[in-house]
Amino acid sequence: MNTQELLSKVKQFDEEIDAGKKSEIDVWKSICKESKVEFSPNWLKEAFLNTPIDERMLEYARQLKNKYNVGIITDNSTERMNIIIEQNKQFNIFDTIIISEDVKCTKKGTKIFEITTQKANANAKECIFIDNKQKNVDCAKNAGFIGVFFDDEKRDYDNLFKTIDKIIKNK
Repeated sequence: MNTQELLSKVKQFDEEIDAGKKSEIDVWKSICKESKVEFSPNWLKEAFLNTPIDERMLEYARQLKNKYNVGIITDNSTERMNIIIEQNKQFNIFDTIIISEDVKCTKKGTKIFEITTQKANANAKECIFIDNKQKNVDCAKNAGFIGVFFDDEKRDYDNLFKTIDKIIKNK
């Protein structure tokens, strides 16, 4: 079995991992055992370390940080995010980082957004949520956030930044 096939099998468990119902390492171990492939914990760490970081988005967050609280809400495993955060010291610009596995819910509902406002001591109406999935943006809006869709494939940063700046100016 090749790496792509293993990744495909693991992907089937993404929602359960993100919601903290299953651990990522346990899923990998189980799939490797079932596929008769020897599991190596180094695979996960290496994969996590090779996660692409959106430097342009980070730079924009850094600029906003001068005047506003900035945060991350992510559907991810805690282990993965901890490795990414540890390796990328620029994540220290974020006031709040909410990891779905930690709070046992995902961006597919409103609960994670409610938890975010509590942890950030913020009013939902003042929060701008940017995501590459319209369903997640809709859930944020249902929780009272201002939601903005960012098309990951088009990567139109100029339009995104203008949209956010306009929202901020109209507040």
